[in-house]
Amino acid sequence: MTTVTTTMDMTTTTIRRPTGRGTTIRKRAYGALAVASAAASIALSATSASAQAVDIPAILDADLKAPPTAVVLQYGHQFGADVADGGGPGDKQTKLARDTAFFGLAHRFRLGERTTLFAIGNYTLHAYDFSGGRNATNRYQWDRVHRGVVSGIVGHELGDHWRILGGGLVRTWGETGAKFEDTLTGGLLGGFDYHPNDDFSVGLLVGAISKLDGGVGLLPVPTLKWKFAEAWRLNVGMVQLVDPGVGAQINYQLTPGLGLGAGFTYQSRQFRLSDARRAQGSTRPSRTDDGGVGQETEIPVFATLRWKPTPTTELDLNGGVAVRGNLRVEDEDGGRIADDDYEPAGILALKGQIFF
Repeated sequence: MTTVTTTMDMTTTTIRRPTGRGTTIRKRAYGALAVASAAASIALSATSASAQAVDIPAILDADLKAPPTAVVLQYGHQFGADVADGGGPGDKQTKLARDTAFFGLAHRFRLGERTTLFAIGNYTLHAYDFSGGRNATNRYQWDRVHRGVVSGIVGHELGDHWRILGGGLVRTWGETGAKFEDTLTGGLLGGFDYHPNDDFSVGLLVGAISKLDGGVGLLPVPTLKWKFAEAWRLNVGMVQLVDPGVGAQINYQLTPGLGLGAGFTYQSRQFRLSDARRAQGSTRPSRTDDGGVGQETEIPVFATLRWKPTPTTELDLNGGVAVRGNLRVEDEDGGRIADDDYEPAGILALKGQIFF
């Protein structure tokens, strides 16, 4: 702050004006929020259209000076929410709750002076809990859902500021009892990023991934990593809250060991169901869920408290609410059996990361 003192009619008036540094930080913050909103809107539109989840971890960072290995453990609980499948006002509805556990391992290999291989593997367990009254449809009855991902992505530096990326992934995603060969999907990933300095990186990642209900989903994800002030950092692109998703997150470093953050992420889960016949279409009874596809989409909005007890260890406490939730069941040919929204649901999640 600067102080200007003026004297008029024997009265002294002190006027305090913000310094240029404070104004610059505010302008950068407003600019960061505008960029995050625009880029995330593009990413969310693309993701919603393809209803795909692409597993691209945060280790794909332009900062190659970071430790090469990351181990991640996460647990999240989504509290119960009513599904809009009741017969009318006052009718009892299906209620959805979910526990999720995640373990991931990633390592960066140096293949040459300018070429790097990112090897990634992770496993996720979704434990769903459905309960319903007598007027609920009860068409959502899957229980434990397993996801495993193995991926390899090569990054090659073009000069000092550009990098191109290319690779592929194989994913299994299915309910306990589903045929393993029917849970498999895979595809290719490619993209680029531009990083003029250590504080800024912008790029684009594109995934062409096969879908369980047939066809291939094309998913473009704009990426942005920007340290726009000393303690502020913005990330747009792949944002993970237990499950990977596309969105934006802003972080503020209070002290070297303590930080705050807030963000949102669009998440889509699509998995093969077991052969147990539990539901059929109300208008077309020939459509059944045995061997079909279950799907859930939502947008978690969350806040984060991060503690770094050591420079290579991070512990996150996340809390928030999932909005725009939707459940869908299809038969094995992609025919719709049920499609219902659910009410906003509270979320509590823990995350631990170790880098070495």
